[in-house]
Amino acid sequence: MATSAEAVSFNPDNTAVSGTSSNPTLTWGAAWGECASATLHGTTGLDSDRITDFRLEFEEPCSFPGIGPMTPDCSGTATLIADPDADDTGKLEPNEDFRCDFSMGICVITVGGPQPTQPKNTVLDEANDVLSIDWELQGRRTGSVLCGPEFGTVRITADFAMTPANLTIDP
Repeated sequence: MATSAEAVSFNPDNTAVSGTSSNPTLTWGAAWGECASATLHGTTGLDSDRITDFRLEFEEPCSFPGIGPMTPDCSGTATLIADPDADDTGKLEPNEDFRCDFSMGICVITVGGPQPTQPKNTVLDEANDVLSIDWELQGRRTGSVLCGPEFGTVRITADFAMTPANLTIDP
């Protein structure tokens, strides 16, 4: 395990990385939605502890049971920062240009960056090449109150099968 005095980095260096997730979920209050799939794309740096240009895209069809179809529209990037104190974990943070709108006809739930997120919200399973994300962001609902509170926590969870198959976080 890396100690806080040790530097960690994503490997391989200067490499495009991507992942695909089946059935990623979005939770808003007591309600949850699901999309058919999601993709994540970014590039590792040179001896860097972060991937600064991750792009997240949800693929339709998406639905929010009890409300109806959901149309996701995400733009901008997020940064994944390796945690020097815990093997294979990191913290995904939305960059200033990051924004996701989840439209459901009667309402829209929006999250944007920058904002702080909980630590250790990602885990890289190096043996199986899976990046698991459990991301909590503050969001806002516009439109009908049938979609829940005006302000609250949006939780996005997904397991991304990553390529290339040799992505690691190393001290």
